[in-house]
Amino acid sequence: MSETIDEHIARLHRHGVIDMHFDLPMDLYDKRARQNVLATDFLEDLAAGDIGVAAVAIYLSDQYLPEMGLRVALDQVARLYIEVDESDRFVICRSHREILQAREKNKIALLLTMEGVEPLGSDLDLLRVFYELGLRSLCLTHARRNAAGDGGLFAASGSPRDGLTSFGRDVIRECENLGIIIDLAHISPAGFDDLIEMTTKPVIISHTNARKYYDIERNVTDDQIKVIGARGGVIGINAVLVSPHKEEATLDRYIDHIAHVRDLIGIGGVAIGFDFFEFIYRQWSEAEQIAFQNKFTHAHFVPELEKHSHSRNLTRRLIERGFSDDEIERILFRNWMRILGAWL
Repeated sequence: MSETIDEHIARLHRHGVIDMHFDLPMDLYDKRARQNVLATDFLEDLAAGDIGVAAVAIYLSDQYLPEMGLRVALDQVARLYIEVDESDRFVICRSHREILQAREKNKIALLLTMEGVEPLGSDLDLLRVFYELGLRSLCLTHARRNAAGDGGLFAASGSPRDGLTSFGRDVIRECENLGIIIDLAHISPAGFDDLIEMTTKPVIISHTNARKYYDIERNVTDDQIKVIGARGGVIGINAVLVSPHKEEATLDRYIDHIAHVRDLIGIGGVAIGFDFFEFIYRQWSEAEQIAFQNKFTHAHFVPELEKHSHSRNLTRRLIERGFSDDEIERILFRNWMRILGAWL
């Protein structure tokens, strides 16, 4: 008997979907007065989307910098551990083997990452501290400048041309030494070139989009995509920066980004980095939302792809768009697992 579309999706999701960028720790920290936030606010949605692995990023908003950066980052890690201890459905994983073991037990594996090295200040030894706490992937910058370098602008041009600082280079060397995945998300074009020049292992971009459809320096050019592919890396497609135009922020345009990367470097180089942000954005006041838009960009959320439970919408549309089962499994799971196996 032929399977239904829902059965088809379930089969493709049987190993679990991997999302390589989720701003979970900052939200847990903001809700630190509550208990069981992870189970109450997130478990149902993650389970409905068959999420098997979520890379959860330490990120600091401007209000905590510089004096409170390290403290808040450590508090975010603490809240993550506390919340995981309160639920039997989550595990913080430090290795490829631990991820496989978590999935065998039908638990959601959480991989601790860092988005911007502001928590380190300019102290390289702190990287080892975060590694011991479970940090396994790191991108040097967000949109602002820090001790490691500059982030790419949310504009078509204008990022500084200085590349990485000496501290940024030290961080990258230590990441390779420790086994922390090097993530080129948000880095400026000059920083991108420096990172490629000095690294040896496959690098990733956990969450980004093709400049073909959204021409800002925060996203990646065709040449950059090809460089990542040549290094055996993987690019995760972001669900927020799909288009600068609200009417084009659609599920099909999201898949256009996937198809574009595939066409340039093959299906082995593209995966998922949803960067779901709507749940945080909607908690802000109107003034806070306007400030965010003025600093970065208008956040045009994709109606059919705003949260993890919507991952089934994505898989359904990938099937309808003619992607093979093998291609879909690579996008949703196998490509990231290859990277995790190579690094961890």
